[in-house]
Amino acid sequence: MKQTVTIEIEDTTVLQLLKNLAAMSLVRFKQEISQENNQLTDHLNKIYSEEESSLDPCLILAQTQAIDKEDW
Repeated sequence: MKQTVTIEIEDTTVLQLLKNLAAMSLVRFKQEISQENNQLTDHLNKIYSEEESSLDPCLILAQTQAIDKEDW
């Protein structure tokens, strides 16, 4: 036989519990995003430490020629 237990909680208590839950969820989300960003940064740093990252001289020349000369 099942029994139902009813607990009455004031609305302010429920609201405070929901606020606390939302705050804890945001903190956890921020921690997870921060950890993922750190992992991404570490991965990119590893790639750029091993690969050449300078621009091709031909690309630099083409970009320079595409910009109009202006008087400053």
